[in-house]
Order: sequence, then C-alpha cells, then structure tokens
Amino acid sequence: MADALVGATIRITLEKAVGIASDQIGVVYGFKEDLVKFKASVEMILAVLADAEEEQPKQQAVQLWLKRLEGLAYEADNVLDELNYDVLRQQVETGKRNGNQLKGKVRSLFHSNSIGFRWKMGQKIRDLNKKLNIINEEANSFGLKSQLGGSGTKATLLPDISRTVMVNRETDSVVFPNIVGREHDKFKIVQKISSETSNVIYVLPITGMGGLGKTTLAQSIFNDQQIERHFDLKIWVCVSEDFEVTRIFRLILESLTRRKVDVASRDVIVQEIRKEIEGKRYLLVLDDLWNEIPLLWTDFYRSLTGISTTRGNWCLVTTRQLQVATVVATYPPYSLGKLSDDDCWTIIKDKMIGSGEVPEELQVQEKEITKWCQGLPLVAIVIGGMLRMTRKEEWLSIVKNGLLKSTGDDCSVMQILKLSFDHLPSLSIKKCFAYCSMFCKDFKIERRKLIQLWMAEGFLQSNLENEVMEEIGDKYFRVLVDSSLLHEEISSDKRTFGRMHDLVHDLAQSISRCESIVLNSSGEITPKNSEVISSSLRSLFPRSPISEDLVPKLKNLRVLDLSSANTVELPTSIGKLIHLRYLEFPHTQIKTLPESLCKLYNLQTLKFNCISPMDLPEQMSKLISLRHLSYYNNDRKVQMPLGMGRLTCLQTLDFFNVGEEKGRQIEELGCLRDLKDGKLTVLI
Repeated sequence: MADALVGATIRITLEKAVGIASDQIGVVYGFKEDLVKFKASVEMILAVLADAEEEQPKQQAVQLWLKRLEGLAYEADNVLDELNYDVLRQQVETGKRNGNQLKGKVRSLFHSNSIGFRWKMGQKIRDLNKKLNIINEEANSFGLKSQLGGSGTKATLLPDISRTVMVNRETDSVVFPNIVGREHDKFKIVQKISSETSNVIYVLPITGMGGLGKTTLAQSIFNDQQIERHFDLKIWVCVSEDFEVTRIFRLILESLTRRKVDVASRDVIVQEIRKEIEGKRYLLVLDDLWNEIPLLWTDFYRSLTGISTTRGNWCLVTTRQLQVATVVATYPPYSLGKLSDDDCWTIIKDKMIGSGEVPEELQVQEKEITKWCQGLPLVAIVIGGMLRMTRKEEWLSIVKNGLLKSTGDDCSVMQILKLSFDHLPSLSIKKCFAYCSMFCKDFKIERRKLIQLWMAEGFLQSNLENEVMEEIGDKYFRVLVDSSLLHEEISSDKRTFGRMHDLVHDLAQSISRCESIVLNSSGEITPKNSEVISSSLRSLFPRSPISEDLVPKLKNLRVLDLSSANTVELPTSIGKLIHLRYLEFPHTQIKTLPESLCKLYNLQTLKFNCISPMDLPEQMSKLISLRHLSYYNNDRKVQMPLGMGRLTCLQTLDFFNVGEEKGRQIEELGCLRDLKDGKLTVLI
C-alpha cells in the first residue's frame, strides 16, 4: 500500500539536515567537501521525489526505494544533529552562545575537537554520501523524472510554506456547538430530562453513526439555560473505548471538583462523589460509550444509583452502537437522524464563507456537493473548511476534480476527509496533522503543548529570518482548525485545546506511521515489550518509569513525555539523549534532578512539577536551546541556578527566586528578552 506521507517525511527531514550542514560546520570539522557533496546529492534526490510519489502506487520497487530513502533521511538527520549538538557543546564550554560568533572561533574550535570524534563523524558523512549515490543511481534506473529547471541548474530546496498558508478568509460568526438542523432534537431531549423526576436516575442514550453530531448535540443540551436552571450539578465524562469502572468514577469526581484525583481506591472515590452530590440533582453525560458488556455497566450503574437518593437525576449517553444503547437504557434511546441537504448546504456556506456570497458557478453545483455529505454534519463542516482554506478561484476545480469526480460506492466519508487532508497547504502541516494520530481517540491536548511537540519533531522549520517556530506552530494549528480537521476548545481559564473527531482520528491513523510509541493497557515497559523500542524511535509516552538500561535504546529520541509514568527518579544517563528536545514529568515524586540533565543542549521544552521543594540543577544555564521552562515552586528556600540570564532563548519561565549571590540576582531576568508566554512569579 502506498504511503501518503513518505514523501513529506523525506523532504522535511532532508531539508532540515541540509539546513544544519552549513559551510561553517564543514570547516570546523574538516570535511567541508564531503558536506558539499551531501547537499548536492540531496538536491538531486529531492528533484525526483515528486515523480517517485506518483509512481509508488504503480511500482512496488519505487515503494521500497522510498522506504529505504526515508530511513536514510532519518539517518542523515541524526548524523547532522549530532554535529549540531557538538557545536552547541562547544558554545557552552567557550561561553559563546551566538551562532554568529562561531565563525571567528573556527580555529580554536577545530583544535577543541578530538581527532577521534572528527574522524568518526567524517566517516559517517562519507557513508551517507555513498548511500545517497546508490539511491540516486536507483532513481535513474527507475526512470524517475527530475524537476531540475533549465540545463545545469541546481534544484532549489522548496521553501517552508508557512508564510503563505494563512489564507485570511473572512471569518464567520458561527459559535460552536453549531446545531444546524438539530433544534428539534435538542428541544425534545431538553423537555424530557427536565420534566421526568420520579426515579433516582434515568439513562437516555443518543444513538447514531459517526459524524452525525451526537457529541455536539449533547454539548448543546449540556449548556442549555433551561438545563442550567433545572440541575444543580452538571458532569461531563468522555468515556471512549476504555470502560473501566473505577476510572469512570475518578473522571466523575475530577469533573465535580475540577482537580486531578490520584486516589486508587474505588470506595474512597465513590464516597467523595457522594459528598459532592448529596442532596443535589445532577446531569451526567457519558460521551462516546463503546463497551457493551452488561456486567461492567451493571456494576457501574448499581454504584451510581446508590450514591444519591435525590430523584430526577439524568445520564445522557452518546454511542454509535445500538447494543450499547440496549444495555444501558432505562429510557427509550433517542436515534439521531441525518440532516437534510439544505441543512448541509447551510453548514458548508457558514464554514466556507460566513456571511459572504457563494459564487454563482458554485451555487449551480449545490445539489451535487450536498449529496456527498450523506446527511452528516461532520462531512459538511470538512467540505466547507477545505474550501475555506483555498482561493475562490480554485473552488470549482476542487469540487469538479475532487468531490464530483467520485462516483457511487467509490465515495465515502473517509474519502471526503482524505480529500481535505490532500488540500492542506503544506507538507509540514500534513506531518503535524498525522502526528496527532499517536494520541488516543477523544484526546484533548493543550495547543501550546502540541506546538512544542511539533517543534521537537522538527516540523516547524523556516527559511525566513526572524520567524519564530512557535508562531509557525500557531499558524499550523489555525489551519487545521479552519480546515475542520482539528476542533478548538477554550477552557474556563482561557487555555486553548485541540481535539479530533473519531473519524478524523481514523484518517490520521490511516495515513500515518509516526515514529512514536504510546504504551497502552498497563503501560509498563517490560523486557518483552521493550524489544519494540528501536533506535529509530523519536517520541515516547510511557506509562511506567524508564530504566537506566532502556536509555541506550532511545538514543535518537526527540520527545520523552513521562506525564503518565509516575516517575520517582530520572535515570542519571538521561544526558546521553543528545537529540532530546522535549522532556515532561509532571506530578513527580522526584526529589533531585541529575546534573547530567544539563548536557541536553538541544532541549527546547522542560516541564515538571514536584510534590516537595526542589532546587534546579546548578549547571542549568548550560541548556542554551531551552525555550520553555515550566516549573513553579513558591518555597523561598528554593535556590535558582547560577547564570539563568544565559538562557536567552527562554519564552516561558514560571517563577524566579531572587538570591543574594551574583548570578542569582534580579538582573539575570534582564537578559531574557524573549519572555512572553504564561505568567512569571518573582520571589524576593
């Protein structure tokens, strides 16, 4: 099967490697000529890449060639990034933080490199060149056509498209949740659940296929003013595929208290819920329920009915499966129907152009366009979002060559979603979209964290001077939202989150082969499953701590998120992960951080929270690439590292404890001119 993203991966990865392979690095390490050959070989490969992507569905040999090229691209990225790491190390040791100062120090830096290291890296570059030459020869044997312009003209690496992806179309006034065509459904359900009060709790399932808007309808009911007046408490729980009774009760308690619950005992959790809801009438929404095992539901329902004696409580359940509805219902299930073509067209217009006028030539195609919606609001939203992100002049062409080109059984919801993906305006955005496939269904991730993960993976590179990676990430996030491939939610504390519809998540998984692992089930890293953790892994989200002997297997890791790992100690060998850009371990019981952490010169984002006060490592000022440091402690005894002012890339710093010693005083903050994200607390 052809890989929809292999070409994007190769191009982005090789262009990033070429960006690192500067002439200065070649001079410093003594193999400038080898790097010139490397860049020339990469340019030749990129020139035939587009033709190879077109041929891969037809020729299995080309598919295999692209696979090998992808592996070679990652190898090149790792080699050049290792050189970049060594340059950063030298900048730390010589006190030169500005890359422009490297040029004047070439001679001294050359002598600071060991002969062994220069020989090893030179050999790696020469090996890369040999492999690239073989790849180029194979491309010629396949008859792949080059995109070289003119005779003897070099192929130009494609510039990053981030500066052109924002179409700046007219914004619309539609506020989520959009319930076009669902007013009658909402009215009927609101009337039911605000009038029946005889029983302690009623369970009403809302059923229907994916994309019908079950969750949107439930959200609209949840936020209705009549519901606000009728119920004392409202609880929203996203269940998804993991129906574990204690977990559901924990999520209910977290929804009630707005705080994370770390208690393991089910009885303690249930008793805490009883205290919160005692004497109050509540509405509970269990969104996206899949489990159809009666015993599990009976166990949950028995405890739920015993928690409160107050009458008139309601539980709304959204589910695709009629079997689930049959198991849980105490009130006849509400089956959600499809939208009319007129409603679908209203959604498309609102998403596409807001209050503007639809071009006449497109209005002529209204019936044909709405036919492909199949009555599903999700598809209407995606079609509108796809057109929104393109110029009006291209709309008719997209409709005729995309939507209307499909016929009969060949057209499906997934096909429409894939069409929207195909029309994303840059390869980098496609990689950012695909990266979301590694999160579980119904994931909800903060925008800033998602952008920091994209940045760590190298998806946010720019050829423009003074363009900040975080700003590129913001643009990409907005493109995915405007394309309706990502849904934006804003929390009560004004933080922005991204979420994917299940069907969109299915699309992301179908086109993605992310070099990442999110360990599920128990989440433990055991000798058995550690075998799947290869040196090519770039992102790891474990649910158990990582050990010292696992670190060598993670040598090319870019992201390590220990949010679910219950970490009590970081391995002292963490400093060997020289490519690491993102490290997070919140709610940790760690009491001290290893000094080896300060060898992560590529680290861009560091996030952690500690149960007890903890000093930061003394050498932390060596993390010269650090852009986001999220750590807060209001204990005045906590001492800041010396020379925090050297971290001139910092944009996020949660707190600074002013000390008396030089290097810990308030003037350190004066050097941090890029600080802008979040809030900074200064303790004096």
